[in-house]
Amino acid sequence: MSQLSASEYRIQATDQSGRPIQRYITSLSLFAARKRASSLAKNYSWKKISVSKKKSYTYRVLRGGSQIEGVQSAYSKDEVVAALAKLGFTVKSVRRFYDVRFAASPDEVVSFIGTSAKLLEQKLPYNEILQIMATHVRDKNLRGALRAIIRDLKDGVDSRDAFLRQGKVIGHDTALMLGIASKSGDMRPIFESVAKFVERQADFRKGLMSSMLLPAVTTAALVGALVFYVMYLLPNMVEMLKPMMGEMPPLTAFSMELSSILRENIIAICFVAAAGLGAFYAYINTVNGRVWFDKWVIRIPYIGRILRNTTSELFCRVLGILYTSGENIDAIEHAAESCRNRHLEKQMKTIGIPTMLKYGTEFWKAMEMVGFFPEMVISRFRTAAETGSVKATSVQLADYYEMENRYAMKNLVNVIEVGVSMIIMLAMVFLTLLSSETASIKIEPNRSQEQNTTVRPDTIIDFRNKE
Repeated sequence: MSQLSASEYRIQATDQSGRPIQRYITSLSLFAARKRASSLAKNYSWKKISVSKKKSYTYRVLRGGSQIEGVQSAYSKDEVVAALAKLGFTVKSVRRFYDVRFAASPDEVVSFIGTSAKLLEQKLPYNEILQIMATHVRDKNLRGALRAIIRDLKDGVDSRDAFLRQGKVIGHDTALMLGIASKSGDMRPIFESVAKFVERQADFRKGLMSSMLLPAVTTAALVGALVFYVMYLLPNMVEMLKPMMGEMPPLTAFSMELSSILRENIIAICFVAAAGLGAFYAYINTVNGRVWFDKWVIRIPYIGRILRNTTSELFCRVLGILYTSGENIDAIEHAAESCRNRHLEKQMKTIGIPTMLKYGTEFWKAMEMVGFFPEMVISRFRTAAETGSVKATSVQLADYYEMENRYAMKNLVNVIEVGVSMIIMLAMVFLTLLSSETASIKIEPNRSQEQNTTVRPDTIIDFRNKE
């Protein structure tokens, strides 16, 4: 799932005396922005409320004999036109700009970060490194993102914000850590750690996809074969034998009843299934839905343990990259944002970090209160708090869970293969029993002849009155 990003909104209203009011907020959705605007209006007795989202517009203008094109953010098209005209430009066109960008290849991102770390080791200025990488990377999406970062840095944009703007291309977590690294004193070790972090994530995705691809294809083919047999082949066979068939065997009768239900309601079943999947997908893409999903997915047997350990690994990896000394709240918050589990992020931001700030609770105790991490993680951080080795402990735990997850993924592939084999076996047993019943259907030839020679009552001729 993609990282949820906030957008800027403008609230316009009037107070009780009729004076115009403007407020600017950031929100994850228009619905949430309107809800917040309604809350503000209720508290301050505002009227005539309107909420506008900040959007991007492309413009084409003339100044003298030269044509200039660019992108500008505003709340409406009229604002862009007015601003350009005020600067003395002749406006030719202003259109909505839709920022459609695709994620760069993980291998290209790892190569970019690793090469940047080696060039930093040779004491090259970072702006020169970006220039070199922007002309040598092969992925066009990454190349465009690097050029945009260079342009933003020249315009005076904060380096962290410049990287975060390219989060769709290089990943939100990666962009966040690179932005923080670009502002630190020693960039090379952070870049090396980030390269390992991105590579580990790419390996996990590849391992998960490769382990699920073959079982998914096999299961789909098996389900297709069963549906074809039950909905098409078996009904035609029974229809052909029906005039000569005696009592229908129980499994065949059940299959025919199921086939009849499916054929009569196939459109409704497909519609309900598609609507259910669409509603579920839309829900888990909301903030609350994502938190709910991430809370319960880790409770799935075996797979949940792998996902939980992976989340712990990512949390410790990022914490080891960003942690400096003392109770580094920013590093803990960024680690929670980068762990890819919104439930843990919410727990850490609403329980863990506030408890540390308000009551001075130790880090390991706050982790225990969150109720997510395995006991070994809490125990190691308890020891690390006593020895002052939080950063080293984070790296060690990340390496440990990385190694454990590699073995767990291999075992998961074996478990999935066994599960698919059992499903195939059960399907084959069902088809074998059904075929055996169909082959053993009792044929009654006399019944067929009786049906063929039956005389209809309206064709009987009475010869008694014929003389």
